[in-house]
Amino acid sequence: MSQTYTYGNPVLSLWQASVAEVQRRHASVQSRMATATRQRVAIAAQPAPDDLMAPVRLIGEPVTAGQTVSMDTLAATPAKAAPSVAVAPMTVAGVIGDCAKTAAKFLWAEMTGNHQQSQLLAGELKDSECDPLWAECVTTYLAYKVSGGALPYRPNLDPVINLGAATKLAIIGDWGTGDEVAINLLQQVAALGPDVLIHLGDIYYAGTQSEAQSNFLDICRQFLGSGTPLFSLCGNHDMYSGGNGYYWLVDQLNQQASYFCLQNADWQFLAMDTGHNDNDPLTVSTNMTGLVTSGNWVEANWHLAKIQQAGGRKTVLLSHHQLLSAFGSVGSVNGQKYAYNPNLYGSFQGVLPQVAAWFWGHEHTLAVYEPYMGLQMGCCVGASAVPVFTNQQSYASAAGLQTYQGAQMPVWNPGAVLGNNGTDYNNAFAMITLNGQTATVDYYQVPPLGTATKFGVSDTL
Repeated sequence: MSQTYTYGNPVLSLWQASVAEVQRRHASVQSRMATATRQRVAIAAQPAPDDLMAPVRLIGEPVTAGQTVSMDTLAATPAKAAPSVAVAPMTVAGVIGDCAKTAAKFLWAEMTGNHQQSQLLAGELKDSECDPLWAECVTTYLAYKVSGGALPYRPNLDPVINLGAATKLAIIGDWGTGDEVAINLLQQVAALGPDVLIHLGDIYYAGTQSEAQSNFLDICRQFLGSGTPLFSLCGNHDMYSGGNGYYWLVDQLNQQASYFCLQNADWQFLAMDTGHNDNDPLTVSTNMTGLVTSGNWVEANWHLAKIQQAGGRKTVLLSHHQLLSAFGSVGSVNGQKYAYNPNLYGSFQGVLPQVAAWFWGHEHTLAVYEPYMGLQMGCCVGASAVPVFTNQQSYASAAGLQTYQGAQMPVWNPGAVLGNNGTDYNNAFAMITLNGQTATVDYYQVPPLGTATKFGVSDTL
């Protein structure tokens, strides 16, 4: 891809979702017109998709690099800029460049809570000589924003779903891009014949209903069929448009809630909601998320009860956010960056020796961890679709992070390290095969648009 796919900010993600929705609408119109006339319809010159996404990069690149952003710096940004060596230069020039910078200032006003300024800038985009597509993106963004409101959550439920005879569970994470790379990876998963698909969360860009439909449900049903049970955890991007799209999907999947238990006589898979509390526009990249407390309802207590009442069942935990990472901060406490999440650890510390494995996403990589903090096996499967450049991250331990009781950094299995083509890492998924009270976990990597290959290492639970 020509640009960083996503930035950890709800406002920017909501704009990306709006652009994608506008593009889908116009592509549909063009397709219908072409069908009616049996020829390709000539469309007047319009902003290209990258032009409409340029405002996100104008803000996202400097923020990611730790640079100061202001209305003045956005106004002074050259119309043609190369934000990093990882992406191609932005080709925003002339009127389109001016419109992109105006849209970037609108988004910055939204991010900083300057609603008077954002209203003025929205009016400028609608009334200027900018192509009407810019105004349509603003209108779509505002409609998504209004539809959000207070984030939904469903406490006091007990969604226990029988796995029946299912023995093969596919695990994918951060997969909901809806693009050809995501489709190819799902085709590779489908070729292995999974009985169940579990998505660890994040349907891009902002978890709108349109994205939940087109980027997740439609593709899954097309390639896995209507009979394969699907489940999707709540990620931070799933909350960026207010959560209604995510809960629409929950109902389509008969999942009942953002937390649930998949269970048979020998196993239980406990899925938790870490996305609900990771939605703040300005601190989302550093927030240390945790599970939801709603009145007398404490989600962590529901999971703990399931573990304590497991009987002879083995337990696997599922979450979107990491319990730990060797490669970067999972969040900050009082300005100190952490290699583990003390909120999640605090919830499950007493039962971690009873947990066979914990799978999470959020970090766009594949990492199979050695035992750490009492957890027998932890695994990050967050590289199922989002493109990651080799010069953006690497398989190297981060420095300066707070570890549990000052211990060494987590250690990962070098036999399950993603390959790359020189610029982009491969994508990944995991397959869990149940056989009575034992289970085998196999790991696969998929080059962009390529064929899946299994790593030579596997885990027995």
